[in-house]
Amino acid sequence: MSDRRPTPTDRRPTSTDRRSALRRDARTATHWTRVLLAQPRLLLAVKTALAAALAYWIAPQVPGVAADYPYYAPLGAVIAMYPTIKSSLRQGFQVLVGVVVGIALATAVFSLQDGRPGVLAVALVVGVGVLVAGIRWLGAGRDWVLTAGLFVLLLGGANAEAYSLGYIVQIGVGVVVGVVVNLVLVPPLYASRAEERLLRVKDSLADRADEVAGVFETPWPLEDDEWERRVGVLPSTLRRVRETVAYADESRRMNPRWLLRRRDLGQEYADLATYERVSFHLQDVAEVSGILGRRIGRQIGMPDDLAPDVAHAVHGVATVIRRHGADDVDAFTDARRRVADLWDAVDRHRDRPTTDTSGGVSIAVSLGRIIAALDPDDTTAPRPEDDAAEKGRRRHRRPGGRHRQHGAGRRRQRTPRHRPARHRAGRRGRRRSLTPIRRSPSGSSTVDRAPAPRRDPCPPRPGRSTGMSVPPVR
Repeated sequence: MSDRRPTPTDRRPTSTDRRSALRRDARTATHWTRVLLAQPRLLLAVKTALAAALAYWIAPQVPGVAADYPYYAPLGAVIAMYPTIKSSLRQGFQVLVGVVVGIALATAVFSLQDGRPGVLAVALVVGVGVLVAGIRWLGAGRDWVLTAGLFVLLLGGANAEAYSLGYIVQIGVGVVVGVVVNLVLVPPLYASRAEERLLRVKDSLADRADEVAGVFETPWPLEDDEWERRVGVLPSTLRRVRETVAYADESRRMNPRWLLRRRDLGQEYADLATYERVSFHLQDVAEVSGILGRRIGRQIGMPDDLAPDVAHAVHGVATVIRRHGADDVDAFTDARRRVADLWDAVDRHRDRPTTDTSGGVSIAVSLGRIIAALDPDDTTAPRPEDDAAEKGRRRHRRPGGRHRQHGAGRRRQRTPRHRPARHRAGRRGRRRSLTPIRRSPSGSSTVDRAPAPRRDPCPPRPGRSTGMSVPPVR
């Protein structure tokens, strides 16, 4: 007898070992599923290969003459395989319609001639096919009208009817298989991808704003223009982000996975519109900054001592952009205060020509528009009591108590103290009551307490004759 002891490999697996193996296999499958979902192109390649193989396996099982043309089934599966289920259905249906139209065109040309198709038949199919392909509602099927027509005309030969039937049936089989595989095998959802792109474009906008602020922190004239190029690519970046959001919106249509994770993309669309407005105004700030930094504008200028205030305000707006969506009221309040300080700094140069401060005014307006785009409901705007406190702060900081109204851009006109009291009283009287004022020949003003005259498009002036008599109305 052998005295060999049983090794661990000789013993039979227990139920615990089986459960461990199942858990290990499940973890492996979950890992590869996540890898496929993280790589949309890889997932599409796997699903397309599976659909084509499955369609080619089913094609010989189709009854009738269609079984003689199995090689068109994988073609139909490839045509119908798109990243989203809605696209697969739309593209597959449109291709089938285009194939039917092309076959009908080739059949009509066959009926007009005897024997093999000649040069004239080919020219007729191509010419009419190109015209029919211009119909927009055919969609993706427009490219298949001419292809199907030439295939039936040149490859069908004497068996054109059987070839046409097999062609369209096998294409239909492939389209159905492709749609089913796309529906069953991990239908993709791209909502998270759109959210990531929006976060990246928000950070990019904030970084570009900080770069614009850096223009006013470096000596002029500028030599580096790389920051302008990065700001200039923002529109194309936002267009790609819009396409991504629209793609994510389409991926949830007819998708069974959406039933498990119901989520509206309205917030993504709203954020995208906000970032597009911010990009528009930020480009305007960058353009003005470039003109000022290179000192090439004759109608756009700015005093050098305004540069620190502009940089301070632009950095504040960059912080607001970066924290958008976080409900950071303090950041908005600080940015509004910085823009208000910029207006005050511009106002200190009111004795200079308009062109000397037009650059600062333009930048202040654009920064205010950016804040308004990020907070369209003015939920972070200062309240009336905050306005009173802010006015007191500015009155202590600036002599005379004069201040600029936030966002208004014009100074309040006050009645000078050297005017006679009767003029001020007259102005207040006209403001309180809308009673007419009659001026006597001596030059003094008196208030006419008589009732207001009836409405007349051309009323006569009081105290003067009109020079004509009006007959009474009978």
